[in-house]
Amino acid sequence: MRKWVRGLTFTKIRTQIMAYYIVLLSFSLLVSGFLYQQFNRSLIDSKIAEVSEQSLYAIQSNMNSLFESISNYSQRVIASSTVQELLQDDMTYDKFVYSNQRIQKELDSIFLAETNVASVNLFRNDGLYYSLELQKVGLKNTDIRTYPWYEEAVGRTGGLLWRINAGGLLNTREEGEQYLSLIRVVNDLNTARQIGLVIINVPISKIHNLNDHSFDGKKYDLMVNSQDLSLIDFSNPGLREFAKSTAFGSHANVGFTQTVSGKRYLFDTIESRGWRYTTALSMSDWPNPYGAVNRVLIPIALFHFVFLFLGSTWITRSIIRPILNLLKSMRKAEAGDYQQVVLQSRSSEFLQLQDRYNSMITTIESSMEREKEEQNLRRKLELDILQQQIKPHFLYNALESAGYLALAGNKEETYGLISALGQYYRLSLSKGSEIVTLREEFDIARNYLKIQHIRYPGMFTVEYELDERLKAYPIPKLTLQPLIENALYHGIRPTALSGMLNISAKLSHQTVVLTIEDDGVGISEEELASIREDQLVHNAASFGLRGTITRFKLFYGDDMSYQIASSPGDGTTIIINLPYLEDSRWITGK
Repeated sequence: MRKWVRGLTFTKIRTQIMAYYIVLLSFSLLVSGFLYQQFNRSLIDSKIAEVSEQSLYAIQSNMNSLFESISNYSQRVIASSTVQELLQDDMTYDKFVYSNQRIQKELDSIFLAETNVASVNLFRNDGLYYSLELQKVGLKNTDIRTYPWYEEAVGRTGGLLWRINAGGLLNTREEGEQYLSLIRVVNDLNTARQIGLVIINVPISKIHNLNDHSFDGKKYDLMVNSQDLSLIDFSNPGLREFAKSTAFGSHANVGFTQTVSGKRYLFDTIESRGWRYTTALSMSDWPNPYGAVNRVLIPIALFHFVFLFLGSTWITRSIIRPILNLLKSMRKAEAGDYQQVVLQSRSSEFLQLQDRYNSMITTIESSMEREKEEQNLRRKLELDILQQQIKPHFLYNALESAGYLALAGNKEETYGLISALGQYYRLSLSKGSEIVTLREEFDIARNYLKIQHIRYPGMFTVEYELDERLKAYPIPKLTLQPLIENALYHGIRPTALSGMLNISAKLSHQTVVLTIEDDGVGISEEELASIREDQLVHNAASFGLRGTITRFKLFYGDDMSYQIASSPGDGTTIIINLPYLEDSRWITGK
C-alpha cells in the first residue's frame, strides 16, 4: 500500500494529506472485509504447502549462495599471481619457508571476508603443500595421490568436486565436526597445465546454521544430498529410515504427504546444480484456523483502531521528516560537512526546497574545490621558483673558482673541482626525477662539500653517517644541500676558524631522523624566533631552511616535523623527522 501511495504526486501538501487519509480509510475497510472472509475460507493444507515451498526455495538460495561463494574464492586462489608463481617455482627449504609466508598473506587477503571457511589446503605437484587454518583442521596424509577422488578431480581439469572431509584426507580435531570440501585442480593460466590442487573446507555445522529449520514459526526437517554424497540428513530417525525406502525414491522432485511414525508429513523436493533438497514439514503441528472465526469481530475492531492510529502517525511523520532532514543537513553544513539532502517527499514545495538547497551545496563545494586547486598551484609555483633559485648560484661560484685555479696553474685541483662539479650535477639532475634515494642525496652532498673544500681548503672537516636501512629511502632532490650550505656560510665561515660538520640519517621507531650539525657561530634567540615554521623570513640565512621545509611538507604532509637547537658560539643543530616509508621502491622507481 505504501509503495502505491508513493507513486502518487500532488502539488499541495493539504491535498496530499487528504488523499492519504482517504486511501488509508478505504484500505482499512477493504482489509477488514477481506480478513473476515479469509478466516472462514482458509485451508490449512494449502498454507502448509506454501510454507514448505517457500522454505525449500529459501534453503536452495542459501546453499547456492554458499556454493557459489566458495567456488568464486577458489577461482580467486587459482587466478592469484602469487599462487601461480609459487606453485611452479623450484623450491629449496628456505625458499619454501618464505613462500609459505607469502601464500599465507595471499590466502588471508582472499578469505578475509569469508567467515564460513575453516581451512584452505594448497598442494604443489612435488608434494609440498600450504595450509591456512582458520579452525583446527589437520591432514591425515599429505600424499593426495593415494586418495580415490584424486584421479576424478584431475579428470575434471579444473571442475568442482565436493567431498565430505576431503574424502578422508582431513584429520578433524573437534568432536563431531564434519566438513564439506571443495576440491579442484589448479592449472597454469597460460598453458592450462596442472600445477597443483586446492581444497577449501567448510564446517557442516555452519551450513546447518545457514538454514534456520523453521519458517513462519513452524519447524521443518531438512535433507541435502547429491548422487555422490549425503551432506545433511534428517534429524528425525524415522524420517532418515523413510528416506532410504523405495516409496520415498519413487516421489523424486514432487511434493507428497506420508505418515511416518504416526505423524503426517508434507515432503517437498527440488534439485539444483546436482544437489537435491528435501524438506519434511509436520502437518499436525499446525493449529486449526477455524477457531478464530467466532472471535473475528474483536480483532477487526482492534485492527481498525491500531491501523488508523499508526496511519495518522505515519502521515504526520511524512510531512515533518523532510523538514527535520533539511535542518540536520544545515547543522552539518555549519560544521563544514557539506552534503546534499534527499527529503523523500512527493510535494512540489519540498522538492523545490530540496533542489535549491542541493544547488547551493554544489556551488559551495565547487568554490572550495577551486580555491583548493588554486592554493596548490600557487604552492607548486613557489616551490618551482625556490628550486630554480637553489641551482644556478652554486654553478657560477664553482666555475669561477675553477677559473682561478686554472690561472694559478693548479691542474690537479682544477681537475678535481671540475670532476666533483660534474658528479654533483649528474646526480642532482638524476634524469629529470625530483625524487632520489637518500644514498644519492648523500652523494650529492659529498660532491658539493668536495667542491667547497677545494674552494676553501682547511675551512671545515665533515663526518657522514647513513643507516644501511635508509639507502633506498625516497627524498626530494637537493634538500640536504641547502642546509649544508647554510651551515658552511652562516655557521662555520664567520668564525674564521676551521669547523666541524656532521651529516647523519638514522632510523628510530619508524621515523627517519636527518641531522645537520655544525660548531659555528650559532643563532641567537631572536633569530631563532624569526625562522619558525610559519614565520620563515626571506633572507639568506633562512632561505635554505625555508625551501627545504616547504618541500618536505609537500612531499610527506603533516607527518614530518623539525627542530632547531642553537645558541651563540655553540653551533647549530637542525633535526628533521620524516615518516618511514616501507616500500620506498614504489616512490623512487628503483
